[in-house]
Amino acid sequence: MSTIMITLPSLSPTMTEGTIAEWKVKPGDEIESGQVIASIATDKSTVDYESLEEGFLREIILEAGGAGPVGKVIAVFTEEADEDYKEELEAALAEESVPEPEEEASEESSDDAPTASAPKAPVSGGAVTATIVPVSAPPADVPGLGSLSPSAQDIKVSPAARKLAEAKRINLAAVKPATTGDRIVLNDIETLPNGYGASEAQSGSGLVGYVNRASESLTDIPMTQMRQAIANRMVQASAGVPVIYLTTKIEMDRLMDLRAQINSMEGVRISINDFIVKACGLSLAKFPAMNGAFQGDKIVQFNDVDISVAVSIPDGLITPIVRSADSKGLASISKDVKSLVGKARSNSLSPEEYQGGSFTISNLGMFGAVDSFTAILNPPQSAILAVAGTQEELKLVNGEVKSAKVCKMTITCDHRVIDGALAAEFMNALKDYLETPAKLIV
Repeated sequence: MSTIMITLPSLSPTMTEGTIAEWKVKPGDEIESGQVIASIATDKSTVDYESLEEGFLREIILEAGGAGPVGKVIAVFTEEADEDYKEELEAALAEESVPEPEEEASEESSDDAPTASAPKAPVSGGAVTATIVPVSAPPADVPGLGSLSPSAQDIKVSPAARKLAEAKRINLAAVKPATTGDRIVLNDIETLPNGYGASEAQSGSGLVGYVNRASESLTDIPMTQMRQAIANRMVQASAGVPVIYLTTKIEMDRLMDLRAQINSMEGVRISINDFIVKACGLSLAKFPAMNGAFQGDKIVQFNDVDISVAVSIPDGLITPIVRSADSKGLASISKDVKSLVGKARSNSLSPEEYQGGSFTISNLGMFGAVDSFTAILNPPQSAILAVAGTQEELKLVNGEVKSAKVCKMTITCDHRVIDGALAAEFMNALKDYLETPAKLIV
């Protein structure tokens, strides 16, 4: 084996960098194959990292709390405890520090189009506790402002200046070629603040203008990896995707009465959301065309009804999955949800517990003041259900005024996959299941 460089692995389809949350071993320790050596925080959760190799941990390169890109050397193993490894380590670190060569571009091509490089394949440095099998390839990275504005494509700009503009999220359409008079060069970009000209960028970019205020009146809050991932996915979900929204009112009185009866039994605690997960599972099984995803030249339909449940955690939001929700009973769904929520809030979800869902539920019913809202799609899924709080409303029944507990639910659909009529049928089925809750337990 001699010397092996342990590199930061790709632990999720959207992961580009990670943070060492904790080292479980220390330099000098003899490591066995399959032993957990570290916990790594990704854009989704914290995952235990197992060694594929056996040998001696000689040096930790990336200390706990340190962050780096996928493929970065984080530690060194050797076969023998006293084996020299310094020369190989220096060579590996030197290779990391060498900048990528810029693509050669002619004056004509650099003036007319932005340069682009092919994405790198993720580098894995070892095994993880769970095998990651994404349902589909992750969406492409959101482009920088240099390529968002159509007018920016016609601006004369050097490759180096365009690359820096992408990195600093600068709108090239707002930059004056002060140095040469007719072509933007590096010198024109270097002195501009991050996000310069973003307010003039094409509508729909998901970006805002540069904040022009004294620094003492502002507080910078660094973006966590999870918050950055959420921001990117929300832009991807809303940019260019045609969506439709359907809202329905659902009377919850019978469901709440049934829930009270079930929860009166010892050792049973079913939530309102458990009923909604089950009702969505049955409705998706009834209308399988709702359970799909747009994939460019085709629509893929998921054969399993795997429902993602949005869970709020300190760093943001994560969507653990209730697998085969259509075929599980309420007690089993309740048990799964409680376990998944607990793991989400302790950062201990494994990748297969939050990757690969086919439909999402976002429930803000616990916030009583929220009487309706719409949710943003969770790519690559084609539908998400927004569940608001239950409100007391008056209604006229046979000439008599009666009260009812009413919940507004709104579904957001990708119109490329789901037409309005199909979404309406789904919502009617969901309403029927929830207003006749006995159907959920037989």
